[in-house]
Amino acid sequence: MVTVPTVTTSLESDALYWFCVKCKPRQESTSKRSILRDVGVEVFCPMLRFERARRTGRVRVTEAMFPGYLFARFNYRATHRHLGACHGVSHIVKFGGIAAIVGEEIIQALRAAVVDEEIVEIRTHIEVGSEVQVLQGAFSGIRAIVTQVLPAQARVKVLLELLGMEREVEIAESSVLPRISHPLAPL
Repeated sequence: MVTVPTVTTSLESDALYWFCVKCKPRQESTSKRSILRDVGVEVFCPMLRFERARRTGRVRVTEAMFPGYLFARFNYRATHRHLGACHGVSHIVKFGGIAAIVGEEIIQALRAAVVDEEIVEIRTHIEVGSEVQVLQGAFSGIRAIVTQVLPAQARVKVLLELLGMEREVEIAESSVLPRISHPLAPL
């Protein structure tokens, strides 16, 4: 069970608590650097690293686990005004006009999931029956179903629908990517 301190007494005390900070769009890294440099408080911004399909093939991207948000640990009474003035920061998340405290257990659980540099590595693996998108070659942009994985040759056999007929073709494993919209998207 997560225990969260009483909000009103916690905001008045000199103790350090975790708060959720709303950032301007795609400014999580900028906000993190600014808070560390200007305010000097502990900041936690977990990131996801995964592969995404592009016209040129697979591209590794790194995005915030919680887009537009990060966590900062500070004394609210002494620091909240300085934090709000940092570059890239929009505001501290509040409920009913009172800053919301994030439980230490939640931060520890998130930290347990990340490796070094606050990054969670999402690896996609191709297996028989999974839906993939062909990224390169004559069949670029077509969705297919994997029928066989040939690891020794770094190739896969996929079932494509072409001109109303289904055909099985063998292509390089690097030319396909499993169909995922975002690693945290609901299934």
